[in-house]
Amino acid sequence: MTSKRAAFVIALVLSLAALLGLAWAANVEDELKKLETDRAAAVVKGDVATLEKQTSDDYTLINVNGQMSGKSQMVDAFKSGKTKLTTDELSDMKVRVYGNTAVITGKATVKGTIGGKDVDGQILFTRVYVKKGGSWQSVAFQQTRVGNE
Repeated sequence: MTSKRAAFVIALVLSLAALLGLAWAANVEDELKKLETDRAAAVVKGDVATLEKQTSDDYTLINVNGQMSGKSQMVDAFKSGKTKLTTDELSDMKVRVYGNTAVITGKATVKGTIGGKDVDGQILFTRVYVKKGGSWQSVAFQQTRVGNE
C-alpha cells in the first residue's frame, strides 16, 4: 500500500468515526430531551412511579421557593398534593453530555403549587442526569423564577 493510499484510508476512517460520534451525541441529546419532556408530563399527571424510577436515591432539589429537599421529600410532596402542577411546558432546552453525566438547562411555564406555595409563570432550570445501570437518572434539579421586569 502506498503512503498516499494509507493516508487516504486513515483520513476516511477518522472521518467516519467523527460522523458516528456526532450521530451518537445527537441521539443521546434527543433521548435526554425526551426523558425531560416525559418527566414534565409525569409531574402534571402526578405519576409518582415514573418520578421515582427516573430519580436517583441521592437526588437534590432546590425549588423556586428556595427550599431544598431530597428524593423522598419530593415524592411525598407529590403524594400529599403539596406539589401539584397543572402545567409544566418546557422550552429552550440545551443538553450537554459529559460521558455518563448530562446537564440540561431550559425554561418551563408552570401553573400550580410547589412546596405548598402557588406558582404561575416561568422558571429557568438546570437538571443533572447520571447514567446508572444503563439508564439516566436525575441527581440534581435547580429552579429559578424568572423575574417580572
